Amino acid sequence: MLCPLTISSEQDLQREMLAAGCSAEGARYMRDKLSALALKITGLTGSCALILKEEALSAGAECALPRAVILKPRAKYSALLFGTRQQIKKIQNKIRGQAFSELRALAGELKKFSAEPPPLKTPILLGILNVTPDSFFDGGRHNTPEKAAARGLALLKAGARIIDIGGESTRPGAPEISAAEELRRTIPVIQSLLAKKPRAVISIDTTKKAVARAAVKAGARIINDISGLTREPLLAAVAARYKTDIILQHRSGSSRTMQRKINYPDLLTDILHFLQNSIAAAQNYGVPLKKIIVDPGIGFGKTTAQNLYLLKNLRAFRALGCRVLVGASRKSVIGNTLKRPADQRLAGTIATSIAGYLGGADYLRVHDIRENLDAVKMFNAVCSARILPPRGAGAP
Repeated sequence: MLCPLTISSEQDLQREMLAAGCSAEGARYMRDKLSALALKITGLTGSCALILKEEALSAGAECALPRAVILKPRAKYSALLFGTRQQIKKIQNKIRGQAFSELRALAGELKKFSAEPPPLKTPILLGILNVTPDSFFDGGRHNTPEKAAARGLALLKAGARIIDIGGESTRPGAPEISAAEELRRTIPVIQSLLAKKPRAVISIDTTKKAVARAAVKAGARIINDISGLTREPLLAAVAARYKTDIILQHRSGSSRTMQRKINYPDLLTDILHFLQNSIAAAQNYGVPLKKIIVDPGIGFGKTTAQNLYLLKNLRAFRALGCRVLVGASRKSVIGNTLKRPADQRLAGTIATSIAGYLGGADYLRVHDIRENLDAVKMFNAVCSARILPPRGAGAP
């Protein structure tokens, strides 16, 4: 009888091998067979790309290159490297001694991927609390501090660990409001919520330094900047001074213009470079890397196809060395895919939360806490399911 198995982690492989009577040593050897990687490398000169290919083949891996590398070896190219973690480690060891500085730098990057990845875990959920009259889903619903605080308490009771309060709509085409108006909308809500729940963790969703400073003084512990410090870089100075976490999101242009700026030469690479620059800017103002969270910006200056591609490739953002947040709740990528209005996008949102879980996201920003939390907990339970090894085999 042939019995297909679903093996979703190296730990799964070890347990199944032990259950089949294999040795622990054999299980450790075979687990590498599960961990094939596909890595995209950009900005390599043709000469270095050819060296990389030679070393990949000698390690038993594969490296795909464009034909032009032979004709124009000084030009810059992209390469696709395929191999197990052990093969990637061999390649890394070989190229770190090369005379070419770009290959030595690449060796340092590859080292991150030769290590065993951490196990998947249930992400932390941020509950969305918009105190705006015009947000795309819940605008106008929480238009007094009392109503907003009650909603925040309900989100916490449902399982939210963080309440993300926003006073300015950032939907595509939304007009910008003044800092004074944003302060009027948000600060009383923060004060009211903390008066009822003093230990609540609050994030302020703003691109304005004045709003961020006032919110932090009122008790917010996280600054969520959807502009990635491109609108007011001094937001990072506020985060550094008050030692708050800061979320840096990718956005193409302003809310009013971002959907007209959707032509990327290389979508994933361009967004990673944007976020690298945002991280560097935050660090220049004194924010340590451990306090930075990155967000690819689903729905902010992207088409439906581009948003879906980013959700499929969330693991790429782990390479930035920061925690990762995903916010796709009830957005147009779901509406356009399923042909559903915003109030009928819960099931689609749950699917994006599962994508976030599989992509290793640390945080999910959602409107519907209980449903999304139940979904990721249940999926985590399925992925973590295991059988006990037979007696005498030992623990994996």
